[in-house]
Amino acid sequence: MITKPLLKQSHHVLIADDGDICIGEIPEVSQIFENPPVWLKPVLGKLNGKKTVPRIIKELTSEKVQVAETEVYHLIKMLSKANLLQDNAYHSALLSNEEIERYDRQLLQFGLIDQDRVHPYVYQERLKQSKVAIFGMGGWGTWCSLLLAQAGVGTLKVIDGDDVELSNINRQVLYKTRDVGMQKVHAARNSINEFNPNVEVECFDQFATTIRTELERLVGNASFIVLAWAALGSYRTGTVEEAIHTIAEEKGIPVIELGGDPLEISIGPIYPYNGTHTPYSQSHENERLRFYSTEPDIQKFQKARLKHAFIDGEREVNAWQSSPSLAAMAGLACDQIIKFITKYDTNTISGKRIYLDLSTLSKREEVVFECD
Repeated sequence: MITKPLLKQSHHVLIADDGDICIGEIPEVSQIFENPPVWLKPVLGKLNGKKTVPRIIKELTSEKVQVAETEVYHLIKMLSKANLLQDNAYHSALLSNEEIERYDRQLLQFGLIDQDRVHPYVYQERLKQSKVAIFGMGGWGTWCSLLLAQAGVGTLKVIDGDDVELSNINRQVLYKTRDVGMQKVHAARNSINEFNPNVEVECFDQFATTIRTELERLVGNASFIVLAWAALGSYRTGTVEEAIHTIAEEKGIPVIELGGDPLEISIGPIYPYNGTHTPYSQSHENERLRFYSTEPDIQKFQKARLKHAFIDGEREVNAWQSSPSLAAMAGLACDQIIKFITKYDTNTISGKRIYLDLSTLSKREEVVFECD
């Protein structure tokens, strides 16, 4: 039995013109009381998380509310079963009062969905106990780092050997003009600390290579890995991505891939690496087969692209990018990462890659592998 029942603060209690009462505004997580008894309104008003059930009953009696003790207990049991109550007596040994206030609106969201049926603090604790390694601190990596830091991930391992350039500032959200020339990972740490001093940031000022011992050091004891760089690793062999996936599979560390540009963004798949799916090498076999177009002219230049058969002359060619598409992609990706880590809701991209056309906002889905 709940000690100090609190009607979840993500739910309004609504009363219709005909007197019916509804708790909540989302059909899947709400409860309607038709022709409610007179005592229901005053009892619901007592479920504020400040009183024990015996104290509530005592107050109702002193206020001459005609309700049986058994009816109050039955109501609390029913509301608890409907996932509309939480126990306000729960105390977090991990979260400070400052953190609870900082994450207040997010905690309401956790409590609204509450897939694991635990106190919202538990979901936040799972985030705080997580350590996310982000390979690449460019456009994708900085946006993901910011969003995960704001959400309260406990530790971020940021990995990149580059320095901040002026052309980074328009789209790589953690850097400021004064950071030009500074190592990206250290500038990122300074910025993250300003947003959320509760997040620990580990900096690795180096580029990832296929050297196994170095990659193992970079991955370390991460509990989740974000591959945040532009690559076609699934269509080549002997890549850094392949080496990271190999280590992740051996250690059981989930990995997410993402990418995109101002024309189209993609998120996923998440590789859970929990024994429920085929490994990276096998799962991408079908992708390799599907990658090349059936149009001969397109196919031959796709192959040239993968071979880096460029004749750009003395021009410097870079990937195009802008902040709006990066923000959209990172927001969708981090939503899925947070769901995966906390389990407050089901993520939808384990084994799947979702593409969003930014011209038409049309969506397509690709199943990369099946998860049991």
